[in-house]
Amino acid sequence: MDTLRALKQVFIFKDVPDAVLELVARAAEEMSASPGETIVSHGQSPNALYVIRSGTVRLAPEGRDRSPAQFGSGETIGDVPFVDGGPAAVTAVALERAELLVIRRKKLDELFANKPEAAHQFYRAIAESLAKRLRRAVDMLAFATERDGKS
Repeated sequence: MDTLRALKQVFIFKDVPDAVLELVARAAEEMSASPGETIVSHGQSPNALYVIRSGTVRLAPEGRDRSPAQFGSGETIGDVPFVDGGPAAVTAVALERAELLVIRRKKLDELFANKPEAAHQFYRAIAESLAKRLRRAVDMLAFATERDGKS
C-alpha cells in the first residue's frame, strides 16, 4: 500500500483533498515497531504525528488510576504534541508488530511554507478530530458524574 493510499484510510483525513495529502505523504517516513517497543514516551516531545497503518498500539497515561487506551489501523497518535509542540501525556507501546507513518512537523511545515491553504485544510482536520475526542470525553465524564451521583 502506498503512502497516499494509507493516508486516505485515516478517518481524520477523509475530507482532506488529495493534493494536500500528497504533500503530507512526501513528509511521511515509514516506521516499524516490534511488540513491546515504545514508540513515544511520556514527557517526550516527538514533534511528529504517527499514523498506524497496521497493528495495535497501547497508550498508557502516567499514574495507575487511569485506564490505557488502544489504537489500531487508520488511527493517529501524538495529535496534541504534534499541534502544540508540547510533551506527550502518554506512553505509546506496540502491542503487536505495528507499521506506522511518521509525519515530522518540521518537514511538513517546510512543505506547507508556500501553501497556506493546504496547511489550513490539514490542521483543520486534526482540530476537528481533537474537538470530537474532547466532546466524547466530556460526555463520558458527565455520564460518570451523573451515574456516581445516583449511586
